[in-house]
Amino acid sequence: MSPHILIDQALEGVATPFGAEDISLLVQALITRLFTDGAITTDEFNHYCKRLRDICLRRKEEA
Repeated sequence: MSPHILIDQALEGVATPFGAEDISLLVQALITRLFTDGAITTDEFNHYCKRLRDICLRRKEEA
């Protein structure tokens, strides 16, 4: 499975309002691992980290 699909699915899980709060830590670890393994580029890493941060901020505001 493509690393991009894995990350997109994981980010969708974080974005759901009923998801566990600590899921974001798992997604962050997934993004980091895929980057260190060379599966995604630096630009992609930055993009996914920004998406994760934005989702977490949105969830925090909604809480």
